[in-house]
Amino acid sequence: MDNFAGHKIEYKPENIHLECFEANMTSFVQPLDSGIIRCFKAHYRKAFCLRALDLDEAGADDIYKINLLEVMLLAKAAWDAVSVETITNCWNHSGIQDYK
Repeated sequence: MDNFAGHKIEYKPENIHLECFEANMTSFVQPLDSGIIRCFKAHYRKAFCLRALDLDEAGADDIYKINLLEVMLLAKAAWDAVSVETITNCWNHSGIQDYK
């Protein structure tokens, strides 16, 4: 377990042994935290900002208003933009597995 507050439990489990990560270890053992999520968010934010600029140029009243379908399409495009190399590098950085 990492040190996320939601992972704290008030009782001692009887049938399992829990191990907690040392502080600041999450990015080493969870590849998504070591760059994949950051890369996804960067692609999403870029697309969202470009969309807002297009709406501004078109004279829209609320350039940040977006519906759920548009969000899902932006999210899919952002995920598709995350490269295989980024994912591979994040997994390699974690040390869990090492592929060249």
